[in-house]
This record gives sequence, structure tokens and C-alpha cells, in this order.
Amino acid sequence: MKRFSAYRDHQVFNAPNEQLVVMLFETAIHRLQRAKDGMVSGHSGARVAWCEDLGRVRAIYIEMMNALDPAVAPELTRSLALTYSWVIGRLSDVGRGGNPDDVDGILRVTNTLLDAFRQANDAQSAEQEAAAEAG
Repeated sequence: MKRFSAYRDHQVFNAPNEQLVVMLFETAIHRLQRAKDGMVSGHSGARVAWCEDLGRVRAIYIEMMNALDPAVAPELTRSLALTYSWVIGRLSDVGRGGNPDDVDGILRVTNTLLDAFRQANDAQSAEQEAAAEAG
């Protein structure tokens, strides 16, 4: 397990910002699914674990919110800020209510964001490759 942890740390510390965003959303999806599974299990001891998972996802979204730069793309920043705020609010609701079905909407939004950031990264990589070939 230590090897995997060291590998993951190396990946995170050496990844460009665009790839870090993708990694954060992948982690959020994993944690959301794990929280939902814990809620479905109904075990009293699972509540602590799924609450921790929801807290980690909330921290990811707060970090993503803090990283927004309106000077770069004001319209996109506004849209993402609204989306992130909605998710953060829903995470609080889910944490209080413990309804696994309520996680589905957050998962859908997070998957959509992940797909969008992956597509943006792919487009940026293609542009960089084309520029390198032309240059």
C-alpha cells in the first residue's frame, strides 16, 4: 500500500493543474459512491465513514470554488460557482438526511463536470501537439 501511496503522491505533485482538477473530480465520484454504498448498507458504524466521505467531497468543491478566477473567464466562473455552491448545499442536505437517493443528483453533476474537464484537457493537449508539430 505504501508503494501505491508514494506513486499517487508523485502523480499529484507532478501533475499540471488541469490534470489535478480531473483527479479531484475522480476522487469526488469515488467518495460519493462509497458514501452512497455506506448509506444503503444501513449499518450504524457506516455513518461515520460516509459522513467523512461527504466531508471530503465538500472540501474538494470548496477548493474548486476557491480556485476559480473570474479574470480568466467571467461567465464560466459564474456558472461554475453556482454549480459548486449547489453541490456544497446538497452535500450538507445529504449529510443531515442520510438518503442515498439524494447522492444521485450530486453524482450526475460531478460526472458531467469530470467529462467536461476531460474534454477540455484533451482539446488543450491536441492544440499543444498541433502547435509543436507546426513549430
